[in-house]
Amino acid sequence: MKKFIVIGVGRMGSKHATNLLKNRVDGACLAAIADCSTEALRKFESAHGKVRCFTDWRRCVEEIKPDAAIIATPHYSHVPIASELIAGGIAVLSEKPEAVETCEALRMNEIAAAHPETPFAIMYNQRTNPVYMRAKEIVDSGALGRLKRVTLTVTDWYRSQNYYDQGGWRASWSGEGGGVLINQCVHQLDVLQWLVGMPERIYAHAGTVNRNITVENEMYCYMEYPDGLKGTFTASAHELKGSNLLEIAADKGKLTIGKYSMKYYRFTPSEEVVNATAKRGYGKAKVRVKRYRYGLIKLIRDALFGQQLNVIGTFADFLNGKAAKPVAYGVEGARALEFINAAYMSAYSGKAVSLPIDPEEYSMTIAKFKEEEKNNGKVFVR
Repeated sequence: MKKFIVIGVGRMGSKHATNLLKNRVDGACLAAIADCSTEALRKFESAHGKVRCFTDWRRCVEEIKPDAAIIATPHYSHVPIASELIAGGIAVLSEKPEAVETCEALRMNEIAAAHPETPFAIMYNQRTNPVYMRAKEIVDSGALGRLKRVTLTVTDWYRSQNYYDQGGWRASWSGEGGGVLINQCVHQLDVLQWLVGMPERIYAHAGTVNRNITVENEMYCYMEYPDGLKGTFTASAHELKGSNLLEIAADKGKLTIGKYSMKYYRFTPSEEVVNATAKRGYGKAKVRVKRYRYGLIKLIRDALFGQQLNVIGTFADFLNGKAAKPVAYGVEGARALEFINAAYMSAYSGKAVSLPIDPEEYSMTIAKFKEEEKNNGKVFVR
């Protein structure tokens, strides 16, 4: 039985702690929680009864001597806390994003590489969605052939002004490091790069629409990938009844992926063959369609306890020698983060940005955003 602590018991951290406390994770138990807010600790105890509580996470580690820690604190604190824990031999499962700046993520990855005996994972729970998992199998198998187009639309993260008016560290450059992109969409961007890889060039437009905030609540990106793949990405937090749709079009087929279902179109023959052999009309192929669904039982379970429970369970199995690897290694967090950093650099400069980016250049860019936010409460948005 592995002893877990949860550092940060806000909205997500309290959910992780609850799942551990309620014995929903095989081979793991909640040993303690830590949060600098005594109110957050009292709130958790009032809901769940007496638990070992600490306002200093270092003291918590010293007294509890846990096997693993889940970090669910504000974004900027992920790297400092994880670095100390891993150096101290404590396994870490960090909430996303791995960091705010690519340079921080790379530094974190160097620390993890220096301590390979200490597991480091990240909470990319969307990778446990059965639909995305099946899409990954299809893409990796090569059954789609050459990829031509990828289109990702994520406009179902609606956030009213009331949400932002609650204050705290969210929706600011100094507290969160960005808006809809780094908060809500980091999961979808991880899935995107997990399926089709990283782009080599991004051109982006950001906007703040009808909200009194200093960060973006919409983003449009055009992406160029190696081997001719092109893509677009649209994100919004101000669109009612938004969409969540990922399409991957290729030579031998196409995937149309929603949050809970997917259609797999298979072409016979391939588009290249159709183009080369068509003698009349526009050219056509036989199309077979196969449907995949999330699964009702898993959907109900994930709705009740959160997809994050899948990640924690696999991490506990990994620590206990029952799983070959965690859902996502922590070092993989740098990829989606670099995409986000590149999009911000492009959106606020008005120029296309090539990847990999210069981490130091982004550090200077976000420093300017923080300074503008501090001085006049506004950041230039095209």
